[in-house]
Amino acid sequence: MSQEIRALDHLDRALSTADVRRAHAEMREACPVVHSDRHGGFAFLTRYEDIRAALTDTASFSSADGVHIPADPSRPPVPALEFDEPEHAEWRKVLDGPLTPRAVRAFEPVITEVADLLIDDFAADGEADLADRLTEPLPAIVIGRMIGLGQPEAVRARGLAAALFAATGSADFPARFAEFSEHTERWLADRRENPRDDLLTEMASGVVQGKKIDAAGATGLLLAYIVGGHHSTGSALGGLIRHVLTVPGLRDELLADRSGLPRAIEESLRLTTPLQFFARTLRCPVRVGDEELSGGSRVLLDLAAANRDPREFDAPETFDRRRTRNRHLGFGAGPHVCQGQHLARAELRITVGRLLDRLPDLHLAGEPVESGLVGGSLMTHFALPVAFTPERAA
Repeated sequence: MSQEIRALDHLDRALSTADVRRAHAEMREACPVVHSDRHGGFAFLTRYEDIRAALTDTASFSSADGVHIPADPSRPPVPALEFDEPEHAEWRKVLDGPLTPRAVRAFEPVITEVADLLIDDFAADGEADLADRLTEPLPAIVIGRMIGLGQPEAVRARGLAAALFAATGSADFPARFAEFSEHTERWLADRRENPRDDLLTEMASGVVQGKKIDAAGATGLLLAYIVGGHHSTGSALGGLIRHVLTVPGLRDELLADRSGLPRAIEESLRLTTPLQFFARTLRCPVRVGDEELSGGSRVLLDLAAANRDPREFDAPETFDRRRTRNRHLGFGAGPHVCQGQHLARAELRITVGRLLDRLPDLHLAGEPVESGLVGGSLMTHFALPVAFTPERAA
């Protein structure tokens, strides 16, 4: 049965948002395993229970061959994300320093500062495209500040990261990766000459959290922080703002009482699922449903399909601000669960809070424009037009 189902081509940039979401649902409801002969051949896993099991069974489902299909041998593996044990745990320890709940709480004033600076730029205008003015730049600037980049360099890193991620799976990727690597080496060389008390200087020293890293390791770490911390959070922030402004009564409810914001964030993450696909390689035969997949097979875990699976979620297509059982996979699950989840949640909570504090009558002023799949995995907003009563100068 699985062979007869039309599989999504996740690298087809011509697909619309509606096309992609329709494909998620059609594949999931047709079969738990959907085979594709594209990109070297692989199988989609489409249902919540199977995908959560795959994410937690790292002995059978390996990340070491890369989390994209097709894999790109021209770049080094991304630390933690594309390693199995014991290297995976070693890299998570290296990455974890600024991403722990305690570290993120200490960093919240910087997030607030960045959010306010960006809002300052349009608050007096009465209208703005929040995708361009807020949701896309904010995560890049925040992560840049976290690792030690100044504002101009953080903005430059944002452009590099956007071009690199968009080129995933294309012939342009090696050139974009070379460009990213050139800039990271320039940042590290500057810290060797002019050391500071920041994460970049620690990377430049060749030892981070007690682990020796070479040039490829340093580039990989910056790839994990800058690329990993930018696009997915920008997508999540755009999705959350759109939900706040379009779910009936939600904006006004949050204006009156912010205690509902954390639950709204989780429900928005479920429906948005910023990064929708992650690849794995089977290290042994695995049975999924009534089908046995052979060892060595490549599979693509469809997190977006899982997050709308009616077997796990009641009324899965509905934004339910009262949903109490919400084990969504927006940040993955298991040992490879997203290390940046605490930072991302803080950025969402603080940014939406500052928008509501400063522009309480914020509302959509046109139709939002969503992407199809960018880089074979990301869904985001290209435009999020809003209007509001202009903020008066203090």
